[in-house]
Amino acid sequence: MAYPQGPPGEDWGGNTPWNSQSQPPPTGPPPPPQYAPGYQQYARPPQNYLVPAILVTLLCFLPTGIAAIVFATQANAKFNSGDYAGAEQAAGKAKLWTFISLGVGLFVLLIVVISSASGGGGY
Repeated sequence: MAYPQGPPGEDWGGNTPWNSQSQPPPTGPPPPPQYAPGYQQYARPPQNYLVPAILVTLLCFLPTGIAAIVFATQANAKFNSGDYAGAEQAAGKAKLWTFISLGVGLFVLLIVVISSASGGGGY
């Protein structure tokens, strides 16, 4: 029997990557991607504390709460623009100002409770 392209299983172009024996697929997790030195891969933006900042602004102390909100929104903006280190710093400042607002609010609440318990009504 005459085959126009040669016997079955024979390739007339020689050994190529498409017709050679393929290797079995690798097992296990894929290797991590290689990045340039000094490049840090972030899977997700840092915690920005926006919700706690809004809550302490409304419930505790307005001036420092506003600062916390500003830094929290800066963290998102800096991350989206590619400034990962700036996003981390802004998130840290948002956390700091959130806790300062909470502390001032709790301190004022403590003063009000002590003042009212001591009978400082002034009647």
